[in-house]
Amino acid sequence: MDEMKKGLITLVVVGYNRPDSIRRILGSLERADYDYEDIRLVVSIDHSGMEEVVRTAEECAWSHGSKEVFYRSERLGLRKHIISCGDMTEKYGAVMILEDDLFVSPDFYNYAMQALERYGDDPRIAGISLNTKRELLESPYPFYPLHRGDDVYFQQFATSWGQVWNRRMWADFKEWYEQNQTLPRNVNVPLTVLNYPETSWAKFYQTYVVEKNKFYVFSYDSLTTNFGDAGEHFNHDSSAFQSVLFYGKKEYRMPAFEDGVKYDIFGEPLGLGKVLEVPEEELTCDFWGRKQEASYKRYLLTCCRRPYKVVKQFSMCMKPMELNVMEQIPGKEITLYDTSAKDDNFSVDKKERIRLLEYGYGIINGRDLLKWALDRMKQKYRKG
Repeated sequence: MDEMKKGLITLVVVGYNRPDSIRRILGSLERADYDYEDIRLVVSIDHSGMEEVVRTAEECAWSHGSKEVFYRSERLGLRKHIISCGDMTEKYGAVMILEDDLFVSPDFYNYAMQALERYGDDPRIAGISLNTKRELLESPYPFYPLHRGDDVYFQQFATSWGQVWNRRMWADFKEWYEQNQTLPRNVNVPLTVLNYPETSWAKFYQTYVVEKNKFYVFSYDSLTTNFGDAGEHFNHDSSAFQSVLFYGKKEYRMPAFEDGVKYDIFGEPLGLGKVLEVPEEELTCDFWGRKQEASYKRYLLTCCRRPYKVVKQFSMCMKPMELNVMEQIPGKEITLYDTSAKDDNFSVDKKERIRLLEYGYGIINGRDLLKWALDRMKQKYRKG
C-alpha cells in the first residue's frame, strides 16, 4: 500500500450561532474519503453568547489529524470573520473556507489537493471552488458550461460556498482589499453583487477578480452543497441553494489554463472573437441580456434585441448557447451587433424573457408559474 501524503490544506469551518449546522458540516467532514493524512481542522466560531455551539464543535469527532476550536471574544460579523480566516493562510499556507451551512462530497479534499497542486502557483488563479451551481449568478437562468472532456473549467466568479486560498492568492487579494475599503462601482460586475449588504466579503472578492482579470477553478461536479440555513443573509431555511453533489471518487482531468473553458462573472463564454472574426478585446458576450449597457464594447453578442446594426445571426437551439455560434447554426435568435452603428428600425421583443426561460428549462406551464409566484408573494407579505 502506498504511503499517504500529508494534507497541505487546512480545513477552516466558520460558525456563529447554529449548533445543528456545525454538527452537520463536521459530520460530513469526518465521514469523507481522504487520500491524505495529518489534515488540520480549525473551527472558528464568532461570538454569539451560545455556549452550545462551542460545545458541539469541541465534541464532534475528527480522526484525520489535529483539531482546534477558536471562539472569538467579541462579535466580528461575517465579513470580518471570513477575512480573519483568510489571514490564516499566512500561518498555514493554504486554507479551505467552509461556512457551517455547507455539506461536503466524500471526494472534496482529494479534488482540492489535486487542483491546488495543478494551479496553486498560477498568478491568474485567485481561488479554487468546491461548489458548482447550475444557475447563473443572481439569475433565474440555468448555466450550462461547455464540456470538452476535462473535469474543470475557469470562471471569474468568487464562490462563497467552499473555496481554497493559498498564501499567494490571499496576499494578492488582501493588498487590493486594503486599498479598496469603499467598494469600486465596476460596470463589469453585476449590480446585484455590488449591492450585497455591507456584511458581505464576497462582493469585494467578486469585484477584485473582475478588475484584476483573475479566475477561480471550478469542477463540473459540485463538491459541496448548501442547506440554506437561516442566518445572517437568509431569514428562513431553503432547499433552493442545494447543488447536485458529486458522490463518487476519481482522478480529475485538469487542463493547462490556456486550454481550459473560460467564463466571465455573468457566466458568459470568453474566446468567441476568433469564431466571429472580430477582435476578442472588442467583443462583449451577453447572451442572457444581463449586463449594463455601459459595459458594451464595439461588438455585442446577445439573444436580446438591441438598437444596433446587425452583423451576423445564429440559431438558439443547441446547449450550451455558444455551440450555436461555434457551429454556425443558422437562425435569427442570437445576434452579433455593431454598437457603433444604430438601427432606426429597432423594436422591443416583449416575449424575450419567456423565450429565454423556455430555452433554459423547456416548455413552461403558465398556471404552475403563476401559482408559484402568488405563493411567493403571500410569503413575502406575511413576513412584512
